[in-house]
Amino acid sequence: MPSTVVLGTGIIGLSTAYALALLTRDTDPAHAIHLVEPSPQLFASASGKAAGFLAKDWFGPAIAPLAALSFDLHRALAAQHNGRDRWGWSESVSYSLDRDAASAPPAHTVDVPGSEAAGISGRNGGGAEGGVDWILTGESRATVLGGTEQEAAAPLGAAAGPAWLRANIGALQAISGRQSTGQVHPLRLCEFLLEQCTALGVSLHHPARATALIPGAAPALCLELLGRAPGTRTVPCDSLVLAAGCWTPHAYRTLFPHARRVPRVAPLAGHSVVLRSARWQPAAGAPCAAVFTSDSPGFSPEVFSRAGGDVWLGGLNSAAVPLPALPTDAVVEPESVARLVGVAQALCGDDVEVLREGVCFRPVSSTGRPMIVRVPGADLGEGAEGVRVFLATAHGPWGISLSLGTGRVVAEMVLGREPSADVSALASWYD
Repeated sequence: MPSTVVLGTGIIGLSTAYALALLTRDTDPAHAIHLVEPSPQLFASASGKAAGFLAKDWFGPAIAPLAALSFDLHRALAAQHNGRDRWGWSESVSYSLDRDAASAPPAHTVDVPGSEAAGISGRNGGGAEGGVDWILTGESRATVLGGTEQEAAAPLGAAAGPAWLRANIGALQAISGRQSTGQVHPLRLCEFLLEQCTALGVSLHHPARATALIPGAAPALCLELLGRAPGTRTVPCDSLVLAAGCWTPHAYRTLFPHARRVPRVAPLAGHSVVLRSARWQPAAGAPCAAVFTSDSPGFSPEVFSRAGGDVWLGGLNSAAVPLPALPTDAVVEPESVARLVGVAQALCGDDVEVLREGVCFRPVSSTGRPMIVRVPGADLGEGAEGVRVFLATAHGPWGISLSLGTGRVVAEMVLGREPSADVSALASWYD
């Protein structure tokens, strides 16, 4: 009986398990699927604390097919399961805000109820293929659009921008319309996916840590159970998916101590605050808004209204913060939160209420691209015979956006099927 183990129960691991369960439900119901998560709290890092911004075509050629597939899957999943109510799915309109503009002529925008802004070019700009070069230098993710934005026909009136945003009319420029950007609440999406996985027969081992691989004709994975009833367990494992985000290299070294290479994944810490504004009252069917702006050097605030009535603000990132052993060990820096709250008050008003503050770690690669690949057996070293190993990590700040597409493609790779998107350019994992 086939058995696949997914290490990591964040958005990428859940999307993979969910897609695999759907694909095997009718064709191979005996295919066992296991999720393994060592953190005592589920969704304690980026999968629970990220903004939840989705983009369809903000990526270079290497990532573009996966991004388009994933965006379409987000939209389809929401239509099938009432995503607006269950996890805050919404279309979104994206804006660039020039905070230094005082009396510029009126900006231009898309027709909010309609389709994409006309002729926006250069979406595939950015040295890291829509990856993470911008975030490492403190810029906004909106810089991946690149090129020269062409204006749409309708002028932006005083009420055309987000009501919760304090900005001069001439300072706001629409950069993407509601057909190609969207918004979800990532924690609620993860909870939904886990619920679906459980209903489809996926086994969750939590909290538990993978400690060793037993190779051979019937390979298995040894788990250390970390909960109230500690102990050990062995689960069959002929396919192993490492989707543990920043903690992927540690899991890889543990299971493959003789490996020739280790995935080059680095952590990028990001602080954020979740706010409530009396001026953001979501209306049925109305889009959310994403606002990208700048502050001091090295800090480009990003603000996202969400369908649940809250506003997420982040953009304060650092590669110097050490990765904790577990997501629950992360420590919020008060000075970073104070800086974010100051920006929130400047952009949204002094009366904003801070609902949550947090820090999470995003996995990034040296190429700025995700790693979606089957690891060659020769690279695993001695003691890995009989198991097929796949990597699904290093999505950086785009993990939520690329999640469903990644899950579908990795599930298809596990089953030996043709992937629904070309991810051949995402096979580099040790550069």
